[in-house]
Amino acid sequence: MAPAFVLALSSGSSANWSSSIGGWTDGGGSNGQSRYWADESYTEIIFKGCTENGSDTTGVELWDYDALSANDFYGEKTFTNCFNGTTYASRGEYTGLPTESDYYFQVDNVGGGSNACCLLWATYAGVDTTLADS
Repeated sequence: MAPAFVLALSSGSSANWSSSIGGWTDGGGSNGQSRYWADESYTEIIFKGCTENGSDTTGVELWDYDALSANDFYGEKTFTNCFNGTTYASRGEYTGLPTESDYYFQVDNVGGGSNACCLLWATYAGVDTTLADS
């Protein structure tokens, strides 16, 4: 059975958005890369209601897309709390980011491994670019 791809790639950028994840694996591409968004200085990536078919952990990497050069990597956060139920959130904050219109995240080390062993689902996957959360 082919994994579902829920977050669609988009050339249009918007700041705050949310969706879900269905059957993502390591390394991005069509099975593990979010849509793009615009940002300046601050991004928070949020997952809730996570499940996967390995151990209860996943890495989330922040990148920007550069059409004419190598993409820039801004680090990886390890998400575990979202595996505790649908009301629990894992959050990854990135600060001091340059102004870009094509940021994206991708998953890595789903299930704690690096061999694309596992698939990740999340009932909520979102991006918040406002520093003051309510």
